[in-house]
Amino acid sequence: MEKLTIFYDGSCHLCFREVSHYFRKDNKKLLVGIDISSSDFSADKYGLENSEVNLHMHALDESAKFYIGIDCFAEIWKRLPVYNKLAPALESQALRPLLSFGYNTFAKHIRPRLPKRKCDSGTCDI
Repeated sequence: MEKLTIFYDGSCHLCFREVSHYFRKDNKKLLVGIDISSSDFSADKYGLENSEVNLHMHALDESAKFYIGIDCFAEIWKRLPVYNKLAPALESQALRPLLSFGYNTFAKHIRPRLPKRKCDSGTCDI
């Protein structure tokens, strides 16, 4: 299975905890993290827009394919044995509209209001 680079907001408590959890479960070392809250992060370097990468979670595989939002979580889960049996639920045509609505509501209206972490070095590395 290909490695997956996850673009995460290290300054967001919830985001940081979730991605840290995934990294702890990643025994095969298939996940790589990039903190988008880092002062040296540039969305342009990856062909992304700052506003979009700050709104929805993104991941990039070794074939240069991006996964956004729910698709990003599905790709993460496929790489983790503890979750890979659940990944198809995120791709289910029956569940997809509800999951997308829930994720988009969270991303647009709840996540921006979550408390921010203070990171000493200018980046909130895992």
